[in-house]
Amino acid sequence: MELTRKIENRYQFDVIVVGGGIGGVAAAVAASRGGAKTLLIEKSINLGGLATSGLISWYEPLCDGQGQQMIEGLSEELIRLSTRIGFDNLPAKWGGKSKNPPRNERFSTYYSPTVFSVQLDSFVMENGVALRLDSLVTGPVMEDGVCRGIMVESVGGCELFEADMFIDATGDATLMHRAGVPTEVGKNYFTYIAHGFNAEGLQDYIENGNLCTFRKWYNVGSTLVGVGHPEGMERLTGLTADDVTKFVTLGKEKLLQRISGWEKDTYEIMTLPSMPQYRTVRRILGNCDFCGIDGQTFEDSIGNCGDFRKKNIGRHYQIPFGSLWNRAFPNLLACGRIISAPEGDGWEASRVIPVCALTGEAAGKAAALCVREKKLLTRIDGVDLQKIKIN
Repeated sequence: MELTRKIENRYQFDVIVVGGGIGGVAAAVAASRGGAKTLLIEKSINLGGLATSGLISWYEPLCDGQGQQMIEGLSEELIRLSTRIGFDNLPAKWGGKSKNPPRNERFSTYYSPTVFSVQLDSFVMENGVALRLDSLVTGPVMEDGVCRGIMVESVGGCELFEADMFIDATGDATLMHRAGVPTEVGKNYFTYIAHGFNAEGLQDYIENGNLCTFRKWYNVGSTLVGVGHPEGMERLTGLTADDVTKFVTLGKEKLLQRISGWEKDTYEIMTLPSMPQYRTVRRILGNCDFCGIDGQTFEDSIGNCGDFRKKNIGRHYQIPFGSLWNRAFPNLLACGRIISAPEGDGWEASRVIPVCALTGEAAGKAAALCVREKKLLTRIDGVDLQKIKIN
């Protein structure tokens, strides 16, 4: 069966970023600052992805856990933005001014996901980015491995957006996969986290004023390593609507079971996640893998990062530019948790907020450079890489 649709509108940009999570925000702002006419398309009505709509409101460390800052640039701008007008517990060592006790002494913080999300619209638009919300990218228009445009569905109908460069920040590599880029699928433990408060936390806030502990995370799913994953349940991929439906309805069921026994006048569930809280869905197979190997170096390094996990304090990773794209698709870039990072330390380290912002910024800078100098990714050289590198 073939479905023919009338194209209602046709638009032209230099760079189009698909996905408005933290990686997409950083990519769009970096591309715009690089002089490119840039559009950011998001399928929901709020920016921030898992960091806001997904309620994972812990900005993981920008440091190595031993006092050395590993990530700068837009990742640092965004952690400052997350704490500008909302609560936080950023340590004083890293510029924190809140009276809330820090979780640890790393360059990390809790923040309000709602306040952060409210600020992100202005942040991208003040940086010259055109923003389109409530718009679903359904597929690319390809010609000999080059993406010429993307089809978008919205309340306005079917629209065509054309550009010179495209950045996939979807979190599940939808654009890359549908363009034909080879990908690999991840497996996820069951996760469901809602936010709320209770009478005990309210009393603690009255006495101590600590909003970081007042806004509680109610986790009815598993830990990072699968403790709490339902017995006998296969790990989930997030690649089908059925899978997503099973994931989120089970989360609500488990949450309902937990709260049903509580005294009804002593608590409130403030917010449910408005997106599935998968950790790894699908990643591209790029020119080079980022494997999260301590001390490994790359000639095409675009930045450095540490590891958010306590067991890996002190590790230093470099991220290769080759992990952001595949040579057969010279105007498509990836950022965030979909870069070429195999399951293990690479995928774990690259999927969190600060590293998503780092790879997003690098992708945005690379896209703007290609537009400015009228070249494809296959012609990026060592001099260009210095212009793309974050720190």
